[in-house]
Amino acid sequence: MRKEFVLIVVLVLSSSASLLGQAEQTGYELGAYVSQHNWQPRSFQIGPPQASMPVALGYRYTDHVAYGVRANFLSEGHWAGELSYSYQKNTATLTRQSFTPVALRGAVHHFFYNEVFYPIRYGRHLVPFITAGIGLAAYQLSDEARARAADPRIYGLGTLRSTDKRVALNYGAGVKANIVSHFGIRGDFRHIFSDVPSYGIPKESPNPRQVVLPIQGKLQIYEFSVGIYFRALSEGFK
Repeated sequence: MRKEFVLIVVLVLSSSASLLGQAEQTGYELGAYVSQHNWQPRSFQIGPPQASMPVALGYRYTDHVAYGVRANFLSEGHWAGELSYSYQKNTATLTRQSFTPVALRGAVHHFFYNEVFYPIRYGRHLVPFITAGIGLAAYQLSDEARARAADPRIYGLGTLRSTDKRVALNYGAGVKANIVSHFGIRGDFRHIFSDVPSYGIPKESPNPRQVVLPIQGKLQIYEFSVGIYFRALSEGFK
């Protein structure tokens, strides 16, 4: 994880330096947004030695509203760099047929750096764009959830990590409407994905009493957001 974090920092710094170096026609946007996250469920099976016969389980987060902020660095009218952060209260749920679901309450934090491309030069009234980026997804559990997970009378999962950090990617498209010279609104669609957080539960173990989470692939989210932004433009954009 340390190497992946260093890679993200290097990418952000190098891209930001490139954008800020083009000073003749540079502008800035600061804004806030609200989004609907539609989480895609995952399923997996637990087999030997934990179970003599395969046991099917489901894993998902609840579809919820998230809140975020963005800082956009415009450059040369067609390209921009964008930093974003969002926060969402959520619950990770493990389900098994004929058993009470395991509900682990907490929160999800997303931090991204994105490159943005405007097919129509920035500054028009209505500006579509496409975007892609890399960042971190931090999946967090509440103290109450960790206590319930550790209690053998409730869930008996053992001691879980308070936060599970994963490298995340996203891509999408949207449109900006510049209402007046220093204010606008925007709509975005994003596809976000990361590794599945396990909070320290191993994927496999030779110990039949060890709780495992043998789930593969990516945890995926479809995000729809609406936001506002305030902008400061150089003469080249006016």
